[in-house]
Amino acid sequence: MEKTGSGFYIIDAFSLRQTSRKPFHLEKRFLRNTSLNSSSQNSTTSLEEAGVKREALLEARREKLNRRFLAVQKAVKEVEARKESQRLLFWESLQVAELKRNHRIEQRRAASKELVERAKIVARQNILRYEAEQERLRDALENRLKQSHARRLHMLNQPKSRILITGTTTAARATANTNRRTKKRKQQDSMNKHHQREQEQYQHHVQQGQEELHVQEATKVKKRKASWSALLSAFRKLGLPLVSMPETWLQFNHLGRLLRNKRVIHVTSKILNMLLNVIDKDSRRRSRVLLSAYMMTMCPREVFQTMHGSEEQQLLASAKRVLQLFEEIVHSQGGQPNSATKLAFEQCWNGYYALFQSWKSNDMTQLVANMSAYCIELMRLKKTLGKQGEEDGINDQLNQQILQVKDRIRGIGGAPALEQLNESEAALSQSSEVAATTRIASPGPSSVPPSPTPRPERSSTHEEPPSISTEQLNRLLGGYAPVSGITNQQLAHEIIIDPNFKLQRPTVDEKPKTLEQHVQKIATQAFFDAVEDDISNGRSENSLPGLMGDIRQRLLGLVRSGSSLHIQISEAIDISLIEQETKQKVFDLERKLQYVLHVMRQICAPVRDEAIEKIGEMDNNIHQLRAILEMLDDMALDLGNFRLRSLRPHLIPVAVEYEQSKFAESLAKGKVGLAKARSWLQTAKKRLIDVANERNPEDVPSSSPSTNAIFEEGFISLLTSPEIISASWCPETMLLDVERITRYQNEMQSITIVAALVMLARNFGHVDNINEFSAKLFIMLEDDATTIDNLSLEIERNVRMIDEQRRSMIRAMVDKTVSHSDTVYSLLMRRVASVVRTQLNSGKFATREVLASYGLECVRKSLEQLCERVMVLGRHHFLVYSRWYDEILIDDN
Repeated sequence: MEKTGSGFYIIDAFSLRQTSRKPFHLEKRFLRNTSLNSSSQNSTTSLEEAGVKREALLEARREKLNRRFLAVQKAVKEVEARKESQRLLFWESLQVAELKRNHRIEQRRAASKELVERAKIVARQNILRYEAEQERLRDALENRLKQSHARRLHMLNQPKSRILITGTTTAARATANTNRRTKKRKQQDSMNKHHQREQEQYQHHVQQGQEELHVQEATKVKKRKASWSALLSAFRKLGLPLVSMPETWLQFNHLGRLLRNKRVIHVTSKILNMLLNVIDKDSRRRSRVLLSAYMMTMCPREVFQTMHGSEEQQLLASAKRVLQLFEEIVHSQGGQPNSATKLAFEQCWNGYYALFQSWKSNDMTQLVANMSAYCIELMRLKKTLGKQGEEDGINDQLNQQILQVKDRIRGIGGAPALEQLNESEAALSQSSEVAATTRIASPGPSSVPPSPTPRPERSSTHEEPPSISTEQLNRLLGGYAPVSGITNQQLAHEIIIDPNFKLQRPTVDEKPKTLEQHVQKIATQAFFDAVEDDISNGRSENSLPGLMGDIRQRLLGLVRSGSSLHIQISEAIDISLIEQETKQKVFDLERKLQYVLHVMRQICAPVRDEAIEKIGEMDNNIHQLRAILEMLDDMALDLGNFRLRSLRPHLIPVAVEYEQSKFAESLAKGKVGLAKARSWLQTAKKRLIDVANERNPEDVPSSSPSTNAIFEEGFISLLTSPEIISASWCPETMLLDVERITRYQNEMQSITIVAALVMLARNFGHVDNINEFSAKLFIMLEDDATTIDNLSLEIERNVRMIDEQRRSMIRAMVDKTVSHSDTVYSLLMRRVASVVRTQLNSGKFATREVLASYGLECVRKSLEQLCERVMVLGRHHFLVYSRWYDEILIDDN
């Protein structure tokens, strides 16, 4: 209850409310309504269930539509991805097509350029030929006019009434006689008429003879001029290059084939005979001498061994002068050359011919001497082999070679050289007979044939005498140089550059491939057969003392002098005692060999124990001797390699000074020069300056390249050169590393080829394992039997290619890559050179990102190993020869 402001109270009657009852007469109606309400409630519940089912159905449809939408989206993405893949494949195909198009255009451009140059040369030759023909016609017309004028003058100079006057005088005289002697007989008149007739005939014959003489002289002049013009025309058609036009010069092989042409020699000899006014049997030889001037002028590097000699320079200058005069004569527009021109050419020709014969005689003498020495060696080898060579068929081959060498000596040196060779052969036969007689008369150790294995004491004569201040180093290296067959300087250089350097014995193949190897094998077998024959026939004193002395010297060389083992070996293997025992037939070879094997077990390396045990198990003493000699060679190499490894730490501090002193000594003695090194550095410097000028269009002043930069440029140019480095043209400072640089060149080319082939394979498809594929390509490139088809099949197998069109395309591109004519190969070679240059300059190898951008990630391992070796060689080389490089560059500035 609440009280309002007006004083009223509000009572909440909600709690007092009650439901009234229904009237009875309406109760049934309300009962009906109640049932209707219950039924309506039931129907409401059914609708709700239907609504729930509808929502569930709609949800299921939504989910199904959603799934279908997602599937459609996925299909759309797959189609787009497929289109993108096709687009990329099409783009890659366009790139390949563009590369092929550019290459084809470049080929056609080069071919067109060659055709244009050739057309220019042909056009120039045609112009010269046309001018010569016009000049010939003009000369012929002038000659005809001169002959006509001469005939006219001759006719004008003849007396017109000579015949008439003669006839009139005779008639008058006859008439006077008739008047004075009218009574003379008619026979006198007939005699006078006969006399008149004879005089007329005589005058007619004299006149006809004079005319014939003039005609003959004119004909001779005409023929001489026509012959000279024909010779000049024929010479111009030969196509010889012009000395005054270097663009017409040919390469060595093409020029040699042209100059050996018989027509060229014949026409040149005819022209030379007319210029020198001589005709004899030596005309063709003079023609060859003149044509040799073309070779000297246009290909001097191939003709001369050295171009810096005074004799070669004089001969080259004389050859150029002769050719210049010769070309002025044969290409002149007038007729035959006058006497002054002929005299000048003859004087120049005489000087050139004398210089050529002097130069040729020097080479001919040296060549004949070398060939004679080679022939004598073949004769000695034939006598050494004896019956063994006849049985194996070697003597027939040696006889054939001896005959061929004699024929060449006869062709080069003539009869005197052959007579000298015959005298040497007779002296050789006489010395062999004397030696055989001496052996039969007094057999002894002196008749022992030489051992087939190399001995240090024999090859020590070839050692270069030490001549530097580092005496200890010279003494240490001097013991190994004879064994290795190289000089002290080369040995020290190899130890520094290659830490794994080892002295090795030349390998002997079971099946010799060359005649020399076959002969060496037969000679070795013949030596031991002779030893076995001596032992079996009771003549062991002829062979065994010498062999045991050889074994004794080798064993003593493997132990320290003055040691107890050294003394023991010297006493146990007493050569004088062995000689006496063999003469008395009491020498026990088996016991002595067992002692030798016992000593070898004590001093050998552990890796040789098994081999020595196998030698001890042999049942043939001759086979044991041979195996012992070979094993002693191997043990000497083992000891030498051990000492070299111990020497290397002591050699490193003085290696640079040692090589500098040896090179300075060679320069002082004139054994080497610096001409090639100077040219090499000048070329590298010019390349650097040209690159700097291209990058500096504003011409901003800049410093000249440093010596180190010039050396790096020249060194990299040697490694990337398509021409294999040779001692004939490489810098003098690189002579010790010619073979090593050749190996580096081959490795760089192999790396570039493999990278190019991998890039090619990627362009044509997907490669599963790039590293394995690259390794296989390296192995295939090392095999000489690998062909273009093998490389193409390997690429097809890795990219799973079966399309014939693409297969032919792959083979063509592999062929271009291997032949170094592809632009991709050139690009990759420049990138490889850039990586090597970076390593040489900074000492750090390129990162993986750089290699990946260069397309060289697949050859990373091989390229890194090569860069390390190149860096060691380049830096050591610059340390040794930098002072001479500085002097060369300072002099050029």
